[in-house]
Amino acid sequence: MKRLHNLPHLRRLGFLPQRSQELVAASLTHLQARQYAPTTIQTTIDAIKNFCVRVPSPRQPRLYQDLAPTTPDDVDAWLHAAHRQGLAPSTINHLLTVLHRFFTYLQEQGTITPSPISWRRHQVLVPHTLPKPLAEEDLIQFFKVIDWLRDRTMFLLMWRCGLRVGEVSALTWPAINSHLGSIRIDNSQGQVDRVVYYSPDVANALRQWRDTQPREATSVFPSPLTQGIPLSVRAIQHRMAHDRKAAHITQPYSPHALRQSLCHPTPQCRSDLGGG
Repeated sequence: MKRLHNLPHLRRLGFLPQRSQELVAASLTHLQARQYAPTTIQTTIDAIKNFCVRVPSPRQPRLYQDLAPTTPDDVDAWLHAAHRQGLAPSTINHLLTVLHRFFTYLQEQGTITPSPISWRRHQVLVPHTLPKPLAEEDLIQFFKVIDWLRDRTMFLLMWRCGLRVGEVSALTWPAINSHLGSIRIDNSQGQVDRVVYYSPDVANALRQWRDTQPREATSVFPSPLTQGIPLSVRAIQHRMAHDRKAAHITQPYSPHALRQSLCHPTPQCRSDLGGG
C-alpha cells in the first residue's frame, strides 16, 4: 500500500481490504501533495468509512473489497440509510462533497468512469438557518459542569478564540506561541492562514493541560485510543453533547455554536465562570 509522508491517519484505513486501501491511500497522497489540511485527510477517511458501513447488503461486502465499482444506485441506498439513521441533511451533503472529491479523483486517474455521484440526483436540500450562539445562561451552566481539563480547554478555544472544531482537532503545540499568547492556524477555511490571540483564562487552561501531556507530544488533543492521532471532530462533538446533557441544556447546540458565541464575557459571566 502506498505510504503517506508523516500521516498517522493512514492507520485508520485498517477496516478496508487491500484493494480499497490502495485506492484511498492514493487519493490521500494526492490531497497531501496539494497541501490540503490534515482535517481534510481525516474527514475523507471518515466519509469513506461512513459510506462503507451504511451501504446495505448485498452490495456492502462487494464494495468493501473494491470501491471502484460503486454505482449511483449504491449512493442512493446509502442516502436512504443515512436518512433512516437520523443524519442531518447538512451532514449528508458534507459527506457527499467529500465522497464526490474521492470518486472524481478515481475518475481522473481512469480507475472509474464516470463518478457514481451526481449532484442533480443525490444532493439533499438543506434548510437555511442562521447559526445560533449559546445563550449566556446556557454558556455559564455548560462550563460549570465541565470537570475535565481537556474538555474545558477545547471549548474555551472555540468560545474565546473562535476556533472551528476541525481546527481544535488538528491543533499542535508548535502552533501555540505562549510568549505572544497566540495560535497560528494554517490552511484554515478557504486555504487561508491566520493568527488568533488568546486571553488569560485560555492561557491558564493551556498551561495546565500542557503539564499533563508528554513533553514530546505534538497534538494538543491526542486520541486516547490511537497513539499519534489527534482527537477526531466527531469525538469532540460527542463530548459537547455529553457535557450539554450534563448541564441540562435542551437546545441542541453544536461546537460551532461556541464559535458563534465568540465574545469577551460580561462581568457577571466572567464571575460565574470563575474568572478574574
